[in-house]
Amino acid sequence: MSSASERAAQHSPETYLRAVRAVMSSGLTLEQALAGFVPEELRDEVGRRWNADRVTLEPVSVLSKDGPRAWFDSYDPAAGYYWPRLREWLLVEKGRTESSIDAIDTATDKILSMLEDPGPGGSGSFQIRGLVVGYVQSGKTANFTALIAKAYDAGYRIVIVLSGIHNSLRRQTQLRLEDELGLAPDEAGRRGVGAPEHGRQIIRMTGAEVWQDFHPGTADASLLQGNVPLIFVIKKNASVLRRLVGWLEERQPVSTPVLIIDDEADQASINTGGNRQLLEEVVDLVAEDVDAAADGLDLVSAQTQAEEINPSVINGLVRQLLHRFRRVSYVGYTATPFANVLINHEAMDREVAEDLYPRDFIVSLPPPHGYYGPERLFGREALAGEGGENVEGIDVIRRVRDHEARLLTPARGAPPVNALPQSFDDALADFILATAARDTRTGGSPASAMLIHGSQYTYQQDAIAALVRERLSVLRQRWRYDNEHAAPEFQRRWEEHFVPVTGAIAADRHLKFSEIEPAIARLFRGELPVLVLHNRSTDELDYERNPDLRAVVIGGNKLSRGLTIEGLLVSYYVRNANYFDTLLQMGRWFGYREDYVDLTRLWTTTDLNQRFRDLATAEEDLRREIRLYEILGKTPRDFAPRIRAHETMRITAPNRMGSAREISYDFSGTLFQTILFQIDDQDWLRHNLDATRRLLGRLGPPSAVGPDGLPAWRDVDWREIEEFLGDAGYRTAPGSQRSSLALREYIAIQAKHRELVRWRVAVRGRQNIDTVLGSEDLHIQGFGPVACISRARDGHSETSIGTLVNPVSRGNPGAGDEDIGLGDEDRKWAAAAADALDVSYPVALRHRRPPTEGLLLLYPISAYSKPKESTSSGERKGPPKQPLFDNPDEHGETVIGMAISFPASESPATIRYVVGSPGPVTG
Repeated sequence: MSSASERAAQHSPETYLRAVRAVMSSGLTLEQALAGFVPEELRDEVGRRWNADRVTLEPVSVLSKDGPRAWFDSYDPAAGYYWPRLREWLLVEKGRTESSIDAIDTATDKILSMLEDPGPGGSGSFQIRGLVVGYVQSGKTANFTALIAKAYDAGYRIVIVLSGIHNSLRRQTQLRLEDELGLAPDEAGRRGVGAPEHGRQIIRMTGAEVWQDFHPGTADASLLQGNVPLIFVIKKNASVLRRLVGWLEERQPVSTPVLIIDDEADQASINTGGNRQLLEEVVDLVAEDVDAAADGLDLVSAQTQAEEINPSVINGLVRQLLHRFRRVSYVGYTATPFANVLINHEAMDREVAEDLYPRDFIVSLPPPHGYYGPERLFGREALAGEGGENVEGIDVIRRVRDHEARLLTPARGAPPVNALPQSFDDALADFILATAARDTRTGGSPASAMLIHGSQYTYQQDAIAALVRERLSVLRQRWRYDNEHAAPEFQRRWEEHFVPVTGAIAADRHLKFSEIEPAIARLFRGELPVLVLHNRSTDELDYERNPDLRAVVIGGNKLSRGLTIEGLLVSYYVRNANYFDTLLQMGRWFGYREDYVDLTRLWTTTDLNQRFRDLATAEEDLRREIRLYEILGKTPRDFAPRIRAHETMRITAPNRMGSAREISYDFSGTLFQTILFQIDDQDWLRHNLDATRRLLGRLGPPSAVGPDGLPAWRDVDWREIEEFLGDAGYRTAPGSQRSSLALREYIAIQAKHRELVRWRVAVRGRQNIDTVLGSEDLHIQGFGPVACISRARDGHSETSIGTLVNPVSRGNPGAGDEDIGLGDEDRKWAAAAADALDVSYPVALRHRRPPTEGLLLLYPISAYSKPKESTSSGERKGPPKQPLFDNPDEHGETVIGMAISFPASESPATIRYVVGSPGPVTG
């Protein structure tokens, strides 16, 4: 018999952790499980991991018209058959934590309670429409699989899953459901939950292969009226839906209770009124996706593609499908609900009945433990009630310069890409290092991938793939035959770019280069294919046949929906997108990365980085809307969630906006400050400097010079400010939350109401000229050059300085920039109001400024700005600051920062939101 130490060598802590979970599910305590099943030397580690899994779950947010429904009060899903089997399998075989299973259990209980009673005592006729909002790559399939299991237990007998528009995704979903519901026998290398006991089998009406999508000729219609559970997994294409609807129309309306799951419910299910899709929405369909292979076709024409995924056609067919059942619950699942909540909630068609607006409930799932989405990766702006502190992302985003991105995204018809940018070489090296480090940590060779998402054109993707294969060959040859030079380069990159990040995120996972070096060698000795995923390629990601696949994956539209890329470590993403939902769905790098997030890298442009950050802000704002209206007891029929509009991106394609309209909210009592600057655009910087000089030159000599010796003006006419922000005036940088135009329009509207008609203008420089930072002549009459201030750039940012304004503080009265024009009595009032009204001191202070007066602050920022030397030895939260200009002597310009402090106002507003037909809650 082997010793405890030998057993420990044979089994990892993860293996014993699974055993502990399994035996604890039968009633043992943690101490009993550790003592009885874990070697002594591993008990502390296994116990620590078990406790680390015990996380506090965020609640599910629910908006509902009638839920929870009365039938659910006396129903216990834990007493069912299908769900307890699935739960046990997830816990024991898949090694899921109890916390993660509890999250699925709690959420699906909530969703099930919103559905109608399928039992004999339930209504004889019902049509439920609901929406579940998850996160991209966050486990929506696991959620609806659990919901299906509980629905069967409760009495639903027919389940139809609408699974995307590609057969690859339908196959993936079919296989997943077969494993987790026991629909098919176990095979070698594939072990599912097991076949149900006699009398509880679920009959598959579809299979995993291309030819096994729904066909009437192979379907037994007599099963529709029986008590045997049935399941259909079909593509959301017009041809398949027509076959199913036509088959059902030949029979009496089905009275058996039906559950329809619409996966990716915002794709194709939205009624667009028949408009053709825009270029970003075009998808790569292959013959098997539209059953053209049966006709001997290899390719699918553009016309056929358009007909197959025409949203108006599919929307009508889904509505017809619902109309064929007397008792049916429709539940849409999506991570991008923007189009769904903009559906006209009163839309009705005489042939296909009412639209798919989630009139009965909207459920917002919380982010699962260990999930990394847009907010955790990119950060976001502070929302109301957060004290003004922005949420910072983690230090895994790397910069692709704009000219490099253009290399991989040439215009339509351009010659094939013939070169890869320098940053791509670094990204490829990162992939090799990250894969080797993860192999070393796990002691195995789990699936790993690098994603390249550039041009949407297939011939360009093929060209890029050829170049990548060439680069990989060079790397492999150098490592194997010129190791004395190659290894030090990899080591330098590891120590400079990975070790600091791991130290900041997960110091206990630190590895020396010598520890990962053998894994690099193994990686270069093995195969590392470059796969191209589009409609003309035979490549595919098949984790059923090859669960440990490691590859470089290149693609476009086919990578944008539903497809899971296992072990995605490095992404090189440079394809632009103009819509919230399109951009978010392209984020294949979102998902569960808790054990190796420090090894992941996302290479993208500064503009895309900012767009994802803005998207994270809008996404969280929408989810907070749902939570707020849940507290207020509102239903989806009472309101439509507001979606924060963006200056340059649209929420969704125009033909998917439904009955949406735009509403506005004011800048009352807010501070606007520029923190983004086009540092690499000297013309843009000089334009803003010249605009500032023109304004200050027009104002004449300063009407006041403060105790700090800096110039200020009062009683400035609002038209001067409007001109300063006009077409030839100061320009905010792309990506700024508010444009100069929006500010200008707001001021003009306020002036019509006799507000913001007089302004204070102040230049905020240093009191004394610093020999390094220098000064700038701002053309102020009777006043010399102004001493420049210092503002460094955020780490890994081409444009952001993080913050501009010196804040006001009750602890240092009179020292903040917004104190200008206010006295001690104003500050005392603001301090008392902040305490009494539970608002921040700066907000209270802005309420003290007369509504007729605005405050414009101008900041000359030195081209020689650089970070202050750190005085703290604590762990940094993000990447370190960097100099404002890489080479100020050659490319530097004085940067003009601008801030506006708006007083409280009751006038019309200009912060824009988009809302659907019910409108926002206003009271």
